Amino acid sequence: MTVQTRVKIAKLDATKYHGLDRETLVRIYRTMYLSRRLDDREIQLKRQNKIFFQISSAGHEAVTAAMGLLLRPGVDWLYSHYRDRALCLMLGVTPLEMLLQAVGAKDDPNSGGRQMPSHWANQKLNIVSKSSCTGTQFVQAVGAAEATLYFETRPKALAQAKKAPLGDLARHERDEIVFVSSGDGATSEGEFWESLNTACTKKLPLFYLVEDNGYAISVPIEVQTAGGSISKLTRNFPGLHVSECDGTDPLESYAVCKEAIEYCRERRGPALVHAHVTRPYSHSLSDDEKLYKTPAEREAEARRDPLSQFALFLVREALLDQKQIEALEAEVDHEVREAADQALAAETPSIDSIRVNVYSPDVDPTSAAFETQAKFHGAPKTMVEMVAATLSDEMSRDERITIFGEDVADCSREENLKEVKGKGGVFKATSGLQRKYGPDRVFNSPLA
Repeated sequence: MTVQTRVKIAKLDATKYHGLDRETLVRIYRTMYLSRRLDDREIQLKRQNKIFFQISSAGHEAVTAAMGLLLRPGVDWLYSHYRDRALCLMLGVTPLEMLLQAVGAKDDPNSGGRQMPSHWANQKLNIVSKSSCTGTQFVQAVGAAEATLYFETRPKALAQAKKAPLGDLARHERDEIVFVSSGDGATSEGEFWESLNTACTKKLPLFYLVEDNGYAISVPIEVQTAGGSISKLTRNFPGLHVSECDGTDPLESYAVCKEAIEYCRERRGPALVHAHVTRPYSHSLSDDEKLYKTPAEREAEARRDPLSQFALFLVREALLDQKQIEALEAEVDHEVREAADQALAAETPSIDSIRVNVYSPDVDPTSAAFETQAKFHGAPKTMVEMVAATLSDEMSRDERITIFGEDVADCSREENLKEVKGKGGVFKATSGLQRKYGPDRVFNSPLA
C-alpha cells in the first residue's frame, strides 16, 4: 500500500495505542494486507475458473484483525462471518489452508474439499463451519454459549464428554466465550432476534460482532434495518452490552471490542459491537456494485479503505517507513504466490471419497449384530409412559443430556413446586424430570 510520507523510525511508548506494541501494530497491518491480497488472488483465480466461489473480506480487515488479538484460539468458540478472513488469519489459519479450500483440494483441512470457500472452519482453533444460509449461526452460537455455562457447573458432564467418542475434542476453559459475527443484513433474520432473546434471558457469554458495510448485497442499510442502525434497535435488551466503533480503524476497534469481550468473560451477559466498515468490492463475483452504487459513493468508500488509512498511520507515527512497508508487502505477495501455486497443484478428492464421513466404514446398522429380541417385564405401559421412562433412564446415565423447549419443565418458577404438581408437557412425557434432575437440565425455553 503506497504512502508518500517519509519519517524516521522512533521508539514506541508502550502505554500508547491501547497497550499494543510496535510489533503487534505491524502484525495487524501485515494480516490486513495478507487478507486483501488473498482476496485479490482468489478473484483472479475465479475469473480463470480455477476456484468455485469467491466472496471477499475487503473493507472488513481492520475490525476482524483486531478481534483476532482478543479471541483465544482453541479456547473461545467461533461462529464466523464469511468476511472474517483477517480474523482467521490472525488466529492461525494459513494462506495455504484457505486456498486449498478455495480450489476444493483433497488436503483442505477444513472439509477435504467439500465445503464452499470462505465458509471458515478449523477444528483445532474452535472455528465452527457455517451454513450458506445467512443467520443460522446465531442460534447455534447460543447453544454453544449455553454449553459453556453448563460445563462450568456440571464437571461430570464434561468428564463424560471427554470419555465419549471424539472426546479429545471436548474442550472447556472457565472463562471461554462464544463469538458470532455477521453482516448487517443477516440481523434481519429471525434467528438473530431469537438468539438475542435467549442470550439476554440466560446472560450467556456470547459476543456478537455486526460488520455493517452499509449494504446487504444491493439493499442499503436504511431499507434493510429500521432506523438504519442495528445498535440502536438492540440497546434496550436487558443485560446486553452494546457499543459502536469505526471498523476501519483497528485501534478503535480493538479498544471497543476489548471492553465488550471483558464484559462477556466476566459472565455479566452478552455483548454486541456494531462495527461500521466498508465494502470496496462487489458483494461477490456474482454481483456488480456499479449497478447500484454511484461513482461518488464508491470514491467515498475508497477514502475510508482500512489498508491505506492504517499504512499512513504507521508512517506518520514513525512505526514504519515507506521502504519497510514496501518490503513487508513484497514478502506477503511472495507468500500468497507460493501458497496459490501449491494449492493449484494439490490433488483433488477422488470420486470414491463422496462416501467418507457419510457412512461408517466399520458399522452396518442393518447387520445381524443389531438384531435383538424384545424382553418384556412389568405391567404394560403406553408409548408416552415409555418415552418418559427412557428419558429418565438416559438422563440418569449421562449428565450431558438436557431437555428444553416450550412447556417441557414441571414449573419454571421453581418455588411454586412446593404448592403445584408441575406439568412436564401437554402429554406429560417430561413430567417429574425437572424435580428429579434440576432446572439446569430440564427447563422451559422461549418459543422459537
